[in-house]
Amino acid sequence: MRTIVISDIHGSFYTMKKLLDEVDFDRYSDKLICLGDMCDRGKNTKLVWEFFYNLQKENSNHVVLLGNHEDMFNLAIKEAIYGGDLSVRQDHYFRNSGLTTLQSFYPEATEKTRGIYFRKFAQEYKFLRKWIKNLPTRYESPEYYFIHAGVDFNKNFWNQKHRDMIWIREPFLSSNEKYNKKVFHGHSPVKQEPYYDEKENRFNIDGGCVYGGKLNIVVIDENSLSVKQSPILEEDIYKE
Repeated sequence: MRTIVISDIHGSFYTMKKLLDEVDFDRYSDKLICLGDMCDRGKNTKLVWEFFYNLQKENSNHVVLLGNHEDMFNLAIKEAIYGGDLSVRQDHYFRNSGLTTLQSFYPEATEKTRGIYFRKFAQEYKFLRKWIKNLPTRYESPEYYFIHAGVDFNKNFWNQKHRDMIWIREPFLSSNEKYNKKVFHGHSPVKQEPYYDEKENRFNIDGGCVYGGKLNIVVIDENSLSVKQSPILEEDIYKE
């Protein structure tokens, strides 16, 4: 069984689909692991979320992890429903391109009407909201660890702070510490060739596709590892 790893898709559904087709992804015999940040920035978050939701519904063998953008969405929608006049979480989310996600479901949504459409989403897409809310933060295979942003190497992989797992950059990125298994992560975009960063202790597969870089897919097949990548396709680019 192959393991296929992807991260930081950011609404780039057609780019993701192109890469999955190029590696002949088989939803029944392969394990697909997404390291989070499926939403925001790109145009097609709705399609990305629905793809992974349906994939896991068909086959629970596939793994989808929480990214900081999903976490921001969870906090923003909770505030819109229960927070009265509060807007701190929603403001933070919209500073990080949250409007693109709402508009992938409701093209007429605006920053001013966001509360209406967050509540509308919660009613009409209850199944997606529950799924996103309950995404796990990490996964361990026999050979590797998988997480969205990174870890504190001074702590056991299964004893991490929530914020570190979805937001950390330093000192993780500069650390020479390591576990007994390499850590696969995204979150920190690599904006120059080769658009990924492999170290002895970690493998960053965020190629910054929404910043002019590449979307990466890593295929792990027994003892071999290969990277397939693509720039973001025109149909995934959000144009204001």
